[in-house]
Amino acid sequence: MANHVWGLMSHPGPELQQIQRERETVSHVYSHHVLLMALIPVVCSFIGTTQLGWNFGDGQKLMVSMFTASYIAVIFYVLMLAAVALMGRIIYWMARRYDSRPTLNSCIVFAGYVATPMFLSGLVALYPMVWLCLFVGIIGLCYSGYLLYLGIPNFLNIDRREGFLFSSSTLAMGVLVLELLLALTVIMWGYGTQLF
Repeated sequence: MANHVWGLMSHPGPELQQIQRERETVSHVYSHHVLLMALIPVVCSFIGTTQLGWNFGDGQKLMVSMFTASYIAVIFYVLMLAAVALMGRIIYWMARRYDSRPTLNSCIVFAGYVATPMFLSGLVALYPMVWLCLFVGIIGLCYSGYLLYLGIPNFLNIDRREGFLFSSSTLAMGVLVLELLLALTVIMWGYGTQLF
């Protein structure tokens, strides 16, 4: 797993080709990559919100109790795992009109690896300052978009010209899924004390 993470960040093109050659299954990519990587934002958010509290920039901090943070962390974790599977299904659904017709398995594996920068951007939640989390999240989203544009033609065997349009559509759908996930996250971590 660590090799793929480093490879995706340092030399993504060859690393995506290496991942494709390995022909991983969904269960393998989840057990060796997604389940572990999704823990990064969950654990960091748990520590940051219980020890430091959300900092909205106005001098006040919103602390979340350990009990509430535990419930929120579990829900947050499950939502992220579901978001990866959902994006894999979206890629599969959108790719059905192409001759190569990638399998659902390869689409979910691809989505799991494309989400890596987003998972890594969760490290910033150790210091939960809203503007900082948004800034680093945007950087993670941009790099995930780059992996998407780079990987669609190679990983899913779609022509480069068509792959650009496919990647753009997939990125738009991914941003919608991310916005939904972020909205739920803000509601849970920001207002968890009142909800739970």
